[in-house]
Amino acid sequence: MLDISLSTLLLQVTNFLIMVFILARFLFRPLQEMLDRRASQVTKAVDEAQEATREAERLRLEYERRHGNIDAEVVALKNEARVVIDETRQQMIQEVHQEIEAMHARAREEIERQRVDALRLHRNQIGELVTALTSRMMKDILNPQMHQAYLDAFINQLRLVQFDGRVSTDGEETIAAELITTIPLAQEGKAQIMTSLETVVSHAVDLVCRVDAGLIAGAMVRLGDTLIDGSLQGQLQQLRSRYEAEHEAEIG
Repeated sequence: MLDISLSTLLLQVTNFLIMVFILARFLFRPLQEMLDRRASQVTKAVDEAQEATREAERLRLEYERRHGNIDAEVVALKNEARVVIDETRQQMIQEVHQEIEAMHARAREEIERQRVDALRLHRNQIGELVTALTSRMMKDILNPQMHQAYLDAFINQLRLVQFDGRVSTDGEETIAAELITTIPLAQEGKAQIMTSLETVVSHAVDLVCRVDAGLIAGAMVRLGDTLIDGSLQGQLQQLRSRYEAEHEAEIG
C-alpha cells in the first residue's frame, strides 16, 4: 500500500494551489487578456473586411450603374451626332443644289446678255455698213441734176415747217440762220431758201452759208436751237436709227 503522509499531501496541495494562483495571476490572466485583445482585433478586422467587402460591392454596383448610364449616353450622343450629321449633309446638299441653280441662272443670264450684245453689235455694224455703202454709192452716182432735186425737196420741206414760236427774235430786226449744203449754191438757190425761211418764221433772216460734203446731198438749216435736216446723210441716219430701234424691240 502506498504510504502517503498527510502533511506531505497538504504541502503538495498547497504548492499546487500556489502554483495555480501564480499561473492564474501572472500567466493565464495576461494570456486571456492577450487572447481577448487578439480576438477583438480579429473581430474588428473581420468586421472591417466585411465592411470593405460591402463597400467594394457597393462601388462595383455603382460603377456598373454608371457604366450602363455612360453606355446609354454614348449611344444617345452617337444617335444625336448621326442626326446632326444627316441634317448637315442634307443642308449642304441643298445649298450645293441652290448654288448650282444660281450658277446656271447666272450662266443663262450671261449667255442671253452676250447674245443680245452680239445681236446689237451685229445690227449696229450692219447699219454702219449699209449707211457707208449707201453713202459711197450715192456719192458716185450724184450729178448736178440730182443735187438740185434734193435741194428742191429741201425747199419744199422748209415751206411745210411749223415753228410755232420756237424761234426767238429777242427784239432783233433779223434772225441769224446757218445754211449747210453739200455743194456751193448759186445766188438764186440761196434767195429761194431765205424767202422760204422768212415766210415760215415771219421775220427777216440773216443767212450764213457753208459747205459740208459729208451731207452727201440736200441741205440743212440751223435757226438758234432748231435744226431742219433735209440732207441725204440725215435721211440715212434716220433709216439706220429706225432699223436699230425695230430690232431692239424684237430683242427686248
